[in-house]
Amino acid sequence: MKVLADCAEWFTMAGLGVFVYQDAGSESRVIDSRVYELARQSMVPGGVAMLIPDHPTESLRAYLHDLVAADGRLVVVPFSARTSGLLDLAGTVAVQDRLGIVMGVPGSAVEGGAPTVPEARLVPIESTEKLGTTGRSATAYRLLPEALVANRQKLGELAMAPQPPSAARLVSYSAAGGSPTVGGDGFVAGDLSPLAGVYYAIFGDLPKLPLAELLASNSPLSRQGLNGALGLDSMPMPRANVLRELQSGRASAVLVHAPSKSGTPGSFWMVKDDAGRLGWATGAQPVARVVLDGAVDGRAASLEDPHSEFVVVASNGLPYRPELPAEPTWTPRLSANARKRGDTILLGPDSSSPATEKIMAELDRHDGLIVLVNVRRGAPVRQGSTLDELTANSLHHILQKNPAISVVVATEDNDQLKSIVINQHGRSSVQPTMIGFEKFWAVEGPKSNYPEQYRSLTKGALVRAAAVADGPKAGPSELVAGLITQPTWKGVESYLAQHRSELLTREVVGELTDLEQESVANGERWSRHGIGKVKDSPFYRPNWTVPALRVLIEQGLRAKQDPELGAKPPIEPQRAQLMDAIEPYTRPIDPSALFLGYLTSRRLDPARLGSRVGDYYTGLMWLREVLETARNPGLTKVGLADVLAVVRAKGELEEERAARRPGQPEIFRAHAAMVEVFADFAGVGRAPADWRDRLKVIDCLTGTDRLLWHFVIKNLFIPMFPDGRAELESIRDFMVACHDKAGV
Repeated sequence: MKVLADCAEWFTMAGLGVFVYQDAGSESRVIDSRVYELARQSMVPGGVAMLIPDHPTESLRAYLHDLVAADGRLVVVPFSARTSGLLDLAGTVAVQDRLGIVMGVPGSAVEGGAPTVPEARLVPIESTEKLGTTGRSATAYRLLPEALVANRQKLGELAMAPQPPSAARLVSYSAAGGSPTVGGDGFVAGDLSPLAGVYYAIFGDLPKLPLAELLASNSPLSRQGLNGALGLDSMPMPRANVLRELQSGRASAVLVHAPSKSGTPGSFWMVKDDAGRLGWATGAQPVARVVLDGAVDGRAASLEDPHSEFVVVASNGLPYRPELPAEPTWTPRLSANARKRGDTILLGPDSSSPATEKIMAELDRHDGLIVLVNVRRGAPVRQGSTLDELTANSLHHILQKNPAISVVVATEDNDQLKSIVINQHGRSSVQPTMIGFEKFWAVEGPKSNYPEQYRSLTKGALVRAAAVADGPKAGPSELVAGLITQPTWKGVESYLAQHRSELLTREVVGELTDLEQESVANGERWSRHGIGKVKDSPFYRPNWTVPALRVLIEQGLRAKQDPELGAKPPIEPQRAQLMDAIEPYTRPIDPSALFLGYLTSRRLDPARLGSRVGDYYTGLMWLREVLETARNPGLTKVGLADVLAVVRAKGELEEERAARRPGQPEIFRAHAAMVEVFADFAGVGRAPADWRDRLKVIDCLTGTDRLLWHFVIKNLFIPMFPDGRAELESIRDFMVACHDKAGV
């Protein structure tokens, strides 16, 4: 069962490669057998067919587009939501105009011709006869999106062009832009054949896909398909290495796959002409000049995105793997997104400019630990300029790990950076500013009353910045520092196993408690920027990992002191169905291994469960088991506050945050919001007054997540709080329903 992103919608398998859309109204629907037969007929070899109603939701549309982008060999067979039968040709065209995906059409819908659809869009199946000829017509057709046909027709121009492959041929091929389309909305999902045209124009046939073979295909060319045609998978690569390959002459083209949530999503080529000039080429627009300033050219910014992937192509047309520099030896206190040069930690995109090189030259002459942030801006908010999410997360981690660092220098003024550095971490910020036509360095720290300006970075600004920062904080012991700086929860699990006897002590619990209280107290301070408390800033980020580590150590210590608990096998999920209730615990337990199982999404033995479950479903099984430990806290010694600390921390360690795609739904934080409401319920005996506002973040939960919470509320929380049944049922109904991003 595959669940869509934001509502109770899913697909069930109805045969080999055939899937049927399901929603809340599916139980009463009986789909005509001819729809299933059409799906089997119209499937592309090795592909899948999806049966959907003729009024697809936005979430279904987005889901189908993701499938096409991933593979391309997808055929959709729409059916009437009213009759559950086949659609006529006009109805199928209307659905396709909205989705832009190849669709199956019954032969009966085309009998007598199809005057409203160009013949090139209808590809007969099980017959070689063309539309409009006498005799038997095909039993089924594939209806191609208008833009897909236009893309292939434009590629056909290359097959007939007398000009040999070259950069000049690309310019003439791209000069007129994309082929005009007639009717519909001119949209096709996931077809990268115009990018294949860029390669054909410069080099000739793709290594694994001759032009004639692509012209004969009636499926979109997906990203995976284009990589396969090149004969090399795309891979992440530092921007400096991409440019070095082009500038050295080893490469003459680079295929760029930008992530879907970047400022310029999609795929495009960076090509080099005979004069060595770089240009952007898509095959659908004229070649555009490359401007390597990411603040000016959005496609150039994608070169710095750590989630972008590249295929480098040599001047002979063969893709190759460049030799990348050896991974630097990171010190334990560095962020995964940072580099160390002397006493300076560099954070941000790995790109140089005259401005950054000049700053580094000055910092190289300065004694003392400094963080230099190469600022890459995020979307501005009402409170001011922001950092992109990866840089902001890494800056938090660096300052948390390095209490001896007092000063952060930035390549440009940024409001979020100042808030993180000064408000949340008590360090000083040094940022460039212009007064008239002169450049100054603005210094601001917790001990300064206002920003101060200095002409010299090293002789004035850095000295003053160190003076107005809070004094260097005493860090935790090396043992605890090694624990709290682990980059993933699997790393934490290994560190705990390696140092178990030293970590399971009251002294370590005390250190973690002090760190936790210090973080909470810092959030309660009044902000120097007049917005209330520090925690009220939109840029404030709570430290959720230390409380979870404290809970793990406390529970492990309790089990260590009770030989009977230590001798029992670790607790694991026993039931594979989320609808099933779990037997309540009837004895004291050691939940530390269980909590780590949830935090690491440890895989489960299918032989013991009786069935194999996927990774996402496994995580939900662990979550259900963790919640169950709080049913009887007097017996298990686990309260909802402990559970909340653990659930809040999942996915929050440094490499786990850095691995997230931009804009990826915050599923773990949505689960934490649910637990937080129930923890408050336990504290006051009723639901908090603002629970609806607090649960707006659960819009990102999938149908499977909602299924879990439906039965957790029914089987766990209603029995725990019988007097609050009505309110708990209101929360359950609110959670199960679908809400848009505004929380309506």
